[in-house]
Amino acid sequence: MTPSPGLFSRPALPRTLAALTSGLLLLFVSPPLGLSALHWFSFVPLFWALRADEPRLNFKLGYLCGFTGVFCLFFWLAQTIAVFSNIPLVLAAGIVVLFAAVWGLPYGLVAMALPPLRRRFGRAWIVLFPAVWVGMEYLQPALFPYYQGVGQYRVPWVWQLASVFGAMGLSYLVILVNCAIAAFFIARRERTAPPIPAMLGVAALWLANLGFGAWRYAEVEAVLSGAPVVRAAILQQHVTMVTRLQERGNDVLKSWMQLTGLVADQKPDLVVWPEGSIGYNPNEGKLKEIFSQLSKRGGFDFLVGGGTFSRDPEDPTRRASWNSAYLFGKSGEILGRYDKMVPLPFGEYLPWPVSYLRDYIEGVGNFRAGTTPTVFDTGRYTFTTPICYEAILESQMRHLMNADVFVNITNDGWFGDTSAPHQHAMLSAVHAVELGRPMLRVAYTGVSMVVEPHGAIPVYTTPYTDVAEVVPIRMATFETPYRTWGGWFPAVASLVGLLSLVATFWRRAPVIPASDASSS
Repeated sequence: MTPSPGLFSRPALPRTLAALTSGLLLLFVSPPLGLSALHWFSFVPLFWALRADEPRLNFKLGYLCGFTGVFCLFFWLAQTIAVFSNIPLVLAAGIVVLFAAVWGLPYGLVAMALPPLRRRFGRAWIVLFPAVWVGMEYLQPALFPYYQGVGQYRVPWVWQLASVFGAMGLSYLVILVNCAIAAFFIARRERTAPPIPAMLGVAALWLANLGFGAWRYAEVEAVLSGAPVVRAAILQQHVTMVTRLQERGNDVLKSWMQLTGLVADQKPDLVVWPEGSIGYNPNEGKLKEIFSQLSKRGGFDFLVGGGTFSRDPEDPTRRASWNSAYLFGKSGEILGRYDKMVPLPFGEYLPWPVSYLRDYIEGVGNFRAGTTPTVFDTGRYTFTTPICYEAILESQMRHLMNADVFVNITNDGWFGDTSAPHQHAMLSAVHAVELGRPMLRVAYTGVSMVVEPHGAIPVYTTPYTDVAEVVPIRMATFETPYRTWGGWFPAVASLVGLLSLVATFWRRAPVIPASDASSS
């Protein structure tokens, strides 16, 4: 084995630039740019750059791609940390660098595995490496579960595959197509015959998925066209959280009341105030009476996102807080309350390893976790209310899936006018198709949207705009294979990928002759 050149040495520089390009393209694929067509070949430069017998350089190239992509996608974290804590921007940017340094590691590991996989399995690497990739997505812990497949969420005919295999089924297909294209350029570089049959097979699979998507979209649309409609009010405000935190509570309440007044004449069935719209207990005193009268006069069900503050059940001498949603019925009574079950780490609480820093870091909440996945019943339809971060977590969405519609309330104003609200909306929209339920998303400052069970998004608001709009939600539910069977596909794909790696690196495993391997 010859020594590997340095990452920025002259011999390796074209390959370094190729890996860097793949990382940067992830930013263009992700919303708000959302150039999802680029995704089908965004990893081709990286895969082309990897060479046999250079594991260290291959790791560095993959790591560079992953670090660049993660850093660009999540740089909004730096602004949020700097604005709402006492950590300066330079140090906040350093935290994002550390974040990218950690979550870029899996990219380096899978990149290091690709050339040996090619050598061991020949052309079969084209179908095996995507399984390795899915295993990486499935097995690694993730604060923000950003799977590659979610980038296709605005392409309905492609996106229907998520109803069968979930978002990671799309990840497999995206990486499979990238592998097939990369195999062509690798063959040209090595002056061997390109794997035309494998490439045609991948193209046929891609077209078959497109055909399935067109069929399922039409089938779901036919049901939705005759489904009953719930008219829901989307309310959001053009206000920064810096400004909002400086306002008096009564002024904040008044602003939401005024927005509600703008839709009252349209006779909505449901009015939703987003997460954190008020900072008081909605179920106490004068505020309870105000909300009760509001829903009775308007003749609508009224969901309000606010805090719950009461004596700590574990220590009556202290107060505890929950991030909650309350539903007031048309007759004015409170029909139920839901406490957020998965508070956001580092935002709503400090997790155990760094909890001792609470006295030194400002801006982090201290919310308790709820324990019950409340299903609100209006008498006409049922809904659950994943709050903010919960809507991107598959495990939590499965706790909340037994209802007619998801009503996701959130406050993305903490992230500013960055890519974060768009990314958060994308990761939330996934579950409408996976679990066969419509979703209404109401965000304090946007993105608010309606997502239908086949992935169509007829309503998508612009962040930091005032919105007071009544929109229709077509109420039909679908029992998708993914809802029924759950994560069997990523589990099986992970097992296949793991066995492929074991066979690749097991010393006694036979190796395909170099002539066959190079032809891949």
